[in-house]
Amino acid sequence: MNCNSAEGKITEEPVCLGGRAAFAFGAGAKRLYDVVFSLAGLVALSPAFLLIAALIKIADGGDIFYRQIRIGLQGRPFRICKFRTMVPAAEQAGPFVTKDGDARVTWIGRILRKTKLDELPQLWNVLKGDMSLVGPRPEVPRYVQYYTPEQRDILRCKPGITDLASLCFRDEEVLLRNADSLEEFYIQQCIPRKLRLNREYAERANLLSDTWIIVQTICPYWIGVLVNYGIILTASFWLSYGLIYDFAPPAMSALQFWRELSVALALQLGCLTWRKQCRGLLSYFSFPELRQVGTAQGLAAVGLLAWWAAGAGSPPRNVILVNCLLSISLLSGFRVLLRLWRERSAGEEDAPASPPARVGIIGAGSTGAQLALELILKKKFGRIVVAFFDDDFQKWQKRIHEVPVVGMPECLLEGWTEKLDEVVIAMPSAPAERIRELDQLLHQTGLKFYTVTCPIKFWGRQ
Repeated sequence: MNCNSAEGKITEEPVCLGGRAAFAFGAGAKRLYDVVFSLAGLVALSPAFLLIAALIKIADGGDIFYRQIRIGLQGRPFRICKFRTMVPAAEQAGPFVTKDGDARVTWIGRILRKTKLDELPQLWNVLKGDMSLVGPRPEVPRYVQYYTPEQRDILRCKPGITDLASLCFRDEEVLLRNADSLEEFYIQQCIPRKLRLNREYAERANLLSDTWIIVQTICPYWIGVLVNYGIILTASFWLSYGLIYDFAPPAMSALQFWRELSVALALQLGCLTWRKQCRGLLSYFSFPELRQVGTAQGLAAVGLLAWWAAGAGSPPRNVILVNCLLSISLLSGFRVLLRLWRERSAGEEDAPASPPARVGIIGAGSTGAQLALELILKKKFGRIVVAFFDDDFQKWQKRIHEVPVVGMPECLLEGWTEKLDEVVIAMPSAPAERIRELDQLLHQTGLKFYTVTCPIKFWGRQ
């Protein structure tokens, strides 16, 4: 939340806390960590402080800083310090919370909020001991009064400049843009989610996780994506030269190589950004993303060929073409690995405690294969595919996704009733007469059975 308010008198009485146990933070080591890095930050960023102060003065001639009462450790109020981002007396012209496009925010204020530079003066709060570098963001008293007794437990943690909630709600003003009632939406929807994230942090807090949160705060997601892409594309460019020249590249200066690499990276990363491949989640990768990656690298290759044709003479055309194909392969492979890791992790986390139901699938076509793959990857459904049954004799005794195709559906009567708990008919194009035969067959087995035409929708309902 970003807001301005007039300075108020700090009361001596702390906010009443809930009765649950406090969270442990390793106070000594954490305090040393905070002092060292906040002091270093204040010294190193002092030129930036002066520049920002000058820009704020130029914007409207008002105060550089504003101080606001927040609730800190053990519910004690303190004054938080920020660079002023709103017009003077902004609290009299609207609610505490702001949304994207709020007219009270100055032009320099929009830049400071977007880059989170308005939070830099809080390094002084950290040095004083009011705050920590990483910890639950302190709220104004107006919103703390809505905390439940359980939520008030978070007040036993020293507040911080950034935390998990800050990362998740980095674009909070955009989230609030279409809210009918800003404060109502913030209190009912945002605060509970922030407090849940704060509790997750508090239960696992350590200096390593603090450092990682700081890195993520300084470097937004898209920067991390560009760094990963840059490493992969650099490797692709080097390998392209190696493959063309059998890892004995022609005589060329290091300066020339880095010049070619810089141009290639600029074009490739620029095209990936243009195709919106720096905002999406890397672990979600399928044909639409592959098409965008391929288009971006193809356009970058065209740009490099145009540069070569303009008289640059390097890199050679064969290196450009190999680099295009190799970069598509490496970028796609990297994202496929992330997708597999995500799906495996999600499957392990969602796996039910009880033994999975054993499922037989009638129909080894595309629908049945898709259903089997979904059940293999998503253990949360609590089912495991044991066997396929199909009328196509060419599929008998073969395997699909490591699941055997036993034989015709009538094989169910040959001892399979003891090996299965459920049967799924996945034959959307089968004649109605054949479906009736299978229905009668399955009634003889006494097994629970379903008929599906769309696996994702069906199992999603289950």
